[in-house]
Amino acid sequence: MSKDGGANSTEELPEKYVWDIFVRIFHWSLVVAFSVAFYYRESEWDRLIHVYAGYTVAGLLLARIIWGCMKTRYASFHAFPLHPLGALKYLWSFLHGRARRFLGHNPAGSVIIYAMLFCGLATVISGYLVYNDGWLIEDPGYLKSLHYYSSWSWLVLVGIHIVGVITESILHQDNLIKAMITGTKRSSKPDEKSYWNKDWADK
Repeated sequence: MSKDGGANSTEELPEKYVWDIFVRIFHWSLVVAFSVAFYYRESEWDRLIHVYAGYTVAGLLLARIIWGCMKTRYASFHAFPLHPLGALKYLWSFLHGRARRFLGHNPAGSVIIYAMLFCGLATVISGYLVYNDGWLIEDPGYLKSLHYYSSWSWLVLVGIHIVGVITESILHQDNLIKAMITGTKRSSKPDEKSYWNKDWADK
C-alpha cells in the first residue's frame, strides 16, 4: 500500500497479460541469433555459424512481421503505429518528468522497434546477397558495405533499446525485462494508456 493509503498503489494493481508467448520466444530467440551472428561475423573458420544464425534471424523477422500484421493486441503494429512526431512529444514529456506509462510500446520505443526491423531486414538481405556472391548483381562490392553498416546500426539501436528499457523500468517502477519473460505487467491506472494512436500524439 502507498503512503497515502490510495487504492492505486503499485502493489495493489493486478497483473495484466501483455506479451504473448510468440512475442517472448521471438524476442529472446532474436537476441541469441543476433548475438551469435555478430560474434562470428569475421570468422572464416566458423563462417557457416554466422550464416545459419543469419538465416535464423531472417526467419524470425519474417515471422514477427506476419504476426504484427495480425490482430495480436499489443504485438500488433496497429497498437504502436510509426509516428516520429509522437515520439518527439513523448521524449519531451519524459525530459520534463511527465511521460505517460504505456502497457505496450511507448511512442519513442515504437520508432526504435521499426528502425530495428528495417536495419534487420537490410542486414539479412544484404548478407544473403554477399554470401551468394551478389546473386546476379554485376558489382556486389557495395553490398558488403551495406551489410557492414546496417549490422552496426542495428547494434547501436539495440543499445538504445536496452537503455530505454532500463530507464522506463526505473521511471515507471516496472521490470520490463521480467515482463518479457512472464508476459505480464501491472495493470494500467486510469490515467495510463493501454494502446496509443496518432490521435493521442496530435493532442
